[in-house]
Amino acid sequence: MPSARDVPWWWWRQWTWPEEAPPSPLPHHGPSPAPAPPGGGIFRWLHRDRDLTHTSVAAIETAKNNAWLSLDRKTRARQFRALVVVSLRVAALTRKPIPLGRLGPDLYSTPDRNAAGAAIARTLVLLAPPRLRPVSDIQTDEASPAQGALEAGIIPVTTVLLVTACALAAAYLATVISQAVHVVNFDDEVTARLLAVHAQALEILSIHVERERVAGHELPFDETERAWLIGLEDAQRRLATMRGRPLPSPFHGATQFARAATGFGAVALVAVAVFLLMSRNNGRRS
Repeated sequence: MPSARDVPWWWWRQWTWPEEAPPSPLPHHGPSPAPAPPGGGIFRWLHRDRDLTHTSVAAIETAKNNAWLSLDRKTRARQFRALVVVSLRVAALTRKPIPLGRLGPDLYSTPDRNAAGAAIARTLVLLAPPRLRPVSDIQTDEASPAQGALEAGIIPVTTVLLVTACALAAAYLATVISQAVHVVNFDDEVTARLLAVHAQALEILSIHVERERVAGHELPFDETERAWLIGLEDAQRRLATMRGRPLPSPFHGATQFARAATGFGAVALVAVAVFLLMSRNNGRRS
């Protein structure tokens, strides 16, 4: 299976660095999208990283190898924020310049593409508390705590519109990760496995969309790609069950994969690969 290092660097930059002018700085109203009464306007999460491309690739490798706890606190926060940004971009399954955080069934031409985008987005929703509502714009800078205004115009700023459950979860996780080390339990086996499969799915979908760019049209998922995505759904279902939660919907109209269409052999192969991956990483840490 190709790794993040096999993806063309210029193309990773397209995913992680939107072609848009940096927004004007906004007044800071608070670091966390805490629950608030319904209503209000559209809020944004602004994130800045001086090297988002390389940070994103490093984050995917960290997640695949379950190496989060080997990083210092600042590096872990910076990489996890980058992973969240890339997840939002990949979940759209397109290179078209759409606003980050805007996900919905109208983006996807087939149920499988909808399910693939939803699977990527759902990981973030599972890791965050339910029923989040924004109360202000949120601003983060690499690994620094979410406070103060960013200087726009010097370093590009990634803007995420907090309009879906996935975007709200992303903003929440990116905000608190630098302040609460255990907001994501990286040492929990189920969570670690979910993040490892999630990172692999990011690579698979990124490479798939690049193949579509070269071909000039959409391509169906092959059996192995589909099996990995179903494996991601299974990892999400396992974490949701452990937490006593139903499998969440990351955006309106999100769907799940129909299992009958994928052969048992491919799914079993993915399950064995994930088991060996996690066993190897646990052996390294012991």
